[in-house]
Amino acid sequence: MDDLAGWIILGAIVVLGLPILAISAFIMALGLRGRVGVLEHRLAELQHELRQRAAGAPAAAAAPPEAPEMPLPRQAEPEVPAPEPEPEPAPAEPAVAESPPEAPVFAGEPVLPPPPAARPPGLPRPSLEERLGARWAVWVGGLALAFGGIFLVQYSIEAGLLGPEARITLGLLFSLVLIAVGEWLRRRPAPAAEAGRAVYIPGVVTAAGTAALFATVYAAHALYGLIGPGAAFAALGLVALLTMAAAALHGPWLAGLGLVGAYATPLLVSSRTPDPWALVIYLAVVTAAAFALARLRLWRWLAVTAILAALGWGLAILGATADGSLAGGDVTPAAAYVLALGGLIVGLLVVQPHRGHTGFSGFDGVALTALAGLAALALVLAHAGHFAGLGLGTALVVAAALLASALAFDGVTPAAGIAALLAVGLVLTWPVAEQVAAEPITIVPHRLVSPPLIPDALAAYLATAAVAGLALFAATTAALFRRAVPLRPAIALALAGVAGPLLILACAYVRATGFAQSIPYGLVALAAAAVLAGTTDRLMRPAAPGSDAAASLHAAGATAALALALAMTLEGSPLTLAFALASLGTAWVAAQRPLAALRWSAAALAVLVLARIGGAWTVIGEAMTTFPDWSDIALRYAVPALALGFGGRLLRRQATDTPAAILEGAAIVLGTTAAALAIRLVVVGPEAALAAPLGLMEGGLDTALAFGMALGFARGALTTTSPVHRFVAPLAALGAVALAVVGPVLALNPAIRGEDVVGGILVNTLLLGYAFPAVLAVLAARMWRRIAGGEGAAADRTRPLAHPLAVVLGATGLVLAFLYVTFETRVAVSGPDMSFASISNAESYAYSAVWLVFGIMLLAAGLVFNWRGARLGSALVILLTVAKVFLIDMDALEGVWRALSFIGLGAVLIGIGLVYQRLLFGAGRRSTAGGEGGPA
Repeated sequence: MDDLAGWIILGAIVVLGLPILAISAFIMALGLRGRVGVLEHRLAELQHELRQRAAGAPAAAAAPPEAPEMPLPRQAEPEVPAPEPEPEPAPAEPAVAESPPEAPVFAGEPVLPPPPAARPPGLPRPSLEERLGARWAVWVGGLALAFGGIFLVQYSIEAGLLGPEARITLGLLFSLVLIAVGEWLRRRPAPAAEAGRAVYIPGVVTAAGTAALFATVYAAHALYGLIGPGAAFAALGLVALLTMAAAALHGPWLAGLGLVGAYATPLLVSSRTPDPWALVIYLAVVTAAAFALARLRLWRWLAVTAILAALGWGLAILGATADGSLAGGDVTPAAAYVLALGGLIVGLLVVQPHRGHTGFSGFDGVALTALAGLAALALVLAHAGHFAGLGLGTALVVAAALLASALAFDGVTPAAGIAALLAVGLVLTWPVAEQVAAEPITIVPHRLVSPPLIPDALAAYLATAAVAGLALFAATTAALFRRAVPLRPAIALALAGVAGPLLILACAYVRATGFAQSIPYGLVALAAAAVLAGTTDRLMRPAAPGSDAAASLHAAGATAALALALAMTLEGSPLTLAFALASLGTAWVAAQRPLAALRWSAAALAVLVLARIGGAWTVIGEAMTTFPDWSDIALRYAVPALALGFGGRLLRRQATDTPAAILEGAAIVLGTTAAALAIRLVVVGPEAALAAPLGLMEGGLDTALAFGMALGFARGALTTTSPVHRFVAPLAALGAVALAVVGPVLALNPAIRGEDVVGGILVNTLLLGYAFPAVLAVLAARMWRRIAGGEGAAADRTRPLAHPLAVVLGATGLVLAFLYVTFETRVAVSGPDMSFASISNAESYAYSAVWLVFGIMLLAAGLVFNWRGARLGSALVILLTVAKVFLIDMDALEGVWRALSFIGLGAVLIGIGLVYQRLLFGAGRRSTAGGEGGPA
C-alpha cells in the first residue's frame, strides 16, 4: 500500500510538472526563435559588409587572405548600411570587484555569477515575446514549483495517502532535487544570462528549493511534532544559513530569502522554557553570516537589513529581560548579546573594510548607523541593569569601543560623538536621586563634620561621569596632537572631545545639585576652561586645516566652560556681570588669537547676558514683586553694557561681522535699559517704583533719553563703520519722535491732564519734560542734517533717510520748545495751575511777547548757524503770534495792553523785514537766497 501511495505521488508530480514545463518550453522556444532571427539578420549584415570591402580593394595590394565565407541565411539579403561594431557581451562569471582603497565601504553589488542587470549597449529592447519567454516564465515557473510542493503536501494530507514521516521525507527530497537542479543549471553556460536580458534561472530554482526546504522543516515541527523545538530551531537556522551561503553563488535573491528566514526562525519556534543563551548564540551566528556575506559581495542593502534586524532582536531581548519573561530578569544574556553584536559590528563593518586604507574620502554611513544602534542598545541595557554591575559595565565597554574605532579610522570618527552621546545619556538618565534615597544611612562616629560623607550611589555616579569625560577629552585631544587629522575627522574628534565632557559636567551638576550653587562644580568647570585654553594654544601651532578647526572648537569650549563655572557659582546680578566680563575677555583673546570660534563665543556670552535681562524682578523669577535697586542696575545692566560695548569695538577692529554686531547691539539694549530703570528709580523712588504712574518728569526724561540715543547713533553712523549704528540710528530717531508725541505732547501734557507744575518758576517739571528733550531733538536734527549734507563715508546707507529725519526731528524739537515757553509763561504769570480756567490781560499779552521773542531767537539761530529750518520755524511762530494778536488780543485785551500788543507786534515785524532785506536778500546774497539749500 505504501509503495502504491509513493507511485501515486510520483505520478502527481509528473502530472503537475509536465504542463508547467511544456508551457515554459513553448514560450522559451518562441524566444529562441526570435533570437535566431536576430543572429541571421546580423550575419547577413556582416556578409554584405565583407563583399563591399572585397570589391573596393585594389588587385595588387598585398592584403591578408580572406576568411571563408559564412553561409547565407535563406531569406533575401537586406540592403542596409554597415553598422558600427558593437561591444562584446560581458563574460558570464567575471572576477569579484574589489572596493577601491580610498573608499572602504560597501560600494554596490559586484558582477559575479548572477548576470548584470544592465542591458549591454546596442542591444535592442526586449520584446513582449522575450519578456514572456525569458523572464515572466521563469518567475512563474519558480513560484509554481514552490506552490506545487506545498499543494502536493496539502493534497496528501487531505487524501490521507501518506503518513507524516513519508510526507516530510518526500518534501525534503523535492526540496533537495530543486536545489540540485539549480546548481546543475548554474554550472551550465547560459547565453541569455550572458546577454543580460533574462532572469537568472538557477537562482530562481534554488530559491524555490530553499523555500520548500524551510517549509518542510517547519511543518515537521509545527504540524506533525516529529522534531522538538530545539531540533527545529537548529534545522531552520541551518537552512537559513545555507541559503545565505548559496547566495554567494546565485545572487541577492537567496540572500534576502535566507535573511528573512534566519531572523524569523525564533518567532516560528516557541518553547515553554526558552533558553536565552541558545537565542543569543543563534542570533550572533546569523548576524555574523549576514555581515560576512554583505562584505564579501559588497551588498550594502544586506548589511543595513541585517543591522536593523539584529538591533530589533536586541531590543526584544532587553524588553523580555526587563519584565522577567526571559532569563528571570538576569541581564547576563542580554549583555552577552550586546557585546557579541558590538564585536561583529566593529570587526566586520569597521576594522575589516577600513584596515590598510589610507587617505580620507568620506564617512562610512553603514558602519556609523550600526554603531549608533549599538550605543542605543547599550543605553537600554544600562537601564535594564539599573545602572549597576554588568549592565553599566557593558555600556561603558561599548562607549570605549566606539571611541577606539573613531581614533583608529578616519572614516568613522563621528563614532567619538556617538560615544559622547552615550556617556551623556548615561549621566542624564541615571536615577541617582532614587539610589541615594534608597541607600541606608551610615553613621560613623567622630566624622559628623569633616570630611563630609558621600553616599556610595552618588560616588559611583560621579566617578563614572568623571572617567567618561576625562577619557573623551584625553583620547580625542591626544589624537589631534599626535598626527595631522583631515578637516572633517578633526572637527568630529574635537567636537566630541569638547562638547561631550562639558555636557557630562553640566548633566552631573543638574542631577546632583538641582541647579543649586556649588563651588566644587564651579572649580571643576573653571579648571576645564583653563585646560581647554591651553589645548587651544597647542593646536594652533601645526599649520593644518584640521588643527585650525580643532583649535576653534577648543577655544569655544573654553568659553563655554567658563560660562558653566560662572553659572554654577554665581546667581542674580553677579552672574550677569560675570557673563559680560567673560564676553569681554573672550573678545580680547579673539583680538590676540584670530579664531572665528572665539568671536562667536563672545557673541554667545552676550546672548546669555540678554537672556538674563530682568532676572528676579520679571515673570522669569518673582513676577515683578520687587524692583531692581542701584546695585542691580549697575551690576546687571550698566557695567555689562560697558563691557560688551568695548568688546564689540575690539571685535570690529578686526572685522565688521555678525559677532561684533551682536556685542554692540547687546550693549545698546543693556545701556538703554539701565538708563530707563535709573530714571524710574530717581523720579519715583524705590518704594513706589512698581506702582507709581508715569508722570511728566519721567516721561520727559525718557523722551530726552530717546533723543540722546538718536543723536548718539547718528554720530556713530557718521563717524564709524558700525552696521549696528547705521541700522539703529533711524529707528532711534523715529522712536524718539513717537515717544515725544505720545508722551509730553499728548498723554502727559499738563494742560490736557489739568495737573499742576511741580517746582519753582525756572526749575520745575517743565524744564525736564519739554526743554531738555527739545534741546536734544534739535541737536539730533543738526546731526542728521550733516548726514544729509554728505558728511561721513560710513553713512551712505542712512543718507537717503537723513533729510526727512532731520525735518521731523527739528519740527518735534520746535513743538516741544514752543510748549515749554508757553507753559513757563503760564507759571511765571499765573502760577503752577495748568488748567487755563482764567487768563488775565497781562498773561495774554505775555504770550504774545514771549512768542515774538521766541520767534526772534529762532531767526537769530537760523542766521548764525545758516539753518533754514530754524528760520522757517521762526516764521511759523511769528505767523501764530500775528494770528493771536489780530484774532484774540484785539477782542480780549483792553486799554494799554491792547496798544502795547499791536505796537510790539508791528515793531518786531518791521525789524524782521529789515533783517531779511539786509542779511538774507540784500546785494551780494541774492545768489544764495534761501539759505544753504540743504535739509531743514
